[in-house]
Amino acid sequence: MDLLIKKGKELQLDEITQINLAKAREFNAPPLNDNQLSSHLHFLLLENDKIIATGELLPVDQINFDGEIFSILGIGGIVANAKGKGHGKQIMTAIRNYLIENNKTGVGFCRLYNKGFYEKCGFIVDENVINRFVYYDGEKKITDTEDHCVFWVDSSDNFMAKVLSKPNIEILLNRPPNW
Repeated sequence: MDLLIKKGKELQLDEITQINLAKAREFNAPPLNDNQLSSHLHFLLLENDKIIATGELLPVDQINFDGEIFSILGIGGIVANAKGKGHGKQIMTAIRNYLIENNKTGVGFCRLYNKGFYEKCGFIVDENVINRFVYYDGEKKITDTEDHCVFWVDSSDNFMAKVLSKPNIEILLNRPPNW
């Protein structure tokens, strides 16, 4: 097996097709768009040139928390084509290592039933902070509270430590919390 880390613009057409099929099957997600191909970092676990697991990091900039501006990497699109074989864990370990090695805060959202998986992969997981990640579309407040929790790796900016230390303050996003 090979683990590759590629910028979206470096992906081959066959890799894009495989990622799109996996994301459509797992999340009913649309194909990768131009933004995802230009700004996301893709983690690919390959076996005989076939993607068996994938995940991505995406930039989430201009997060306003308690008057301070942060930039993080959103963790998303985690798909293992075969469950229970450790492929998802290999992707998540590579993502966690990348975040630590590059001193970046990474934040993802998951269903409560996946909480243990992310904890086993070395992430901190909390189910109480999810509703504090807020995006305002005009007057409309958008949060993601649907049976989800937040998992993360903090960096030297201590973003999540600061968030946890002030539990009544919203985390204002510049995009919906749907990564």
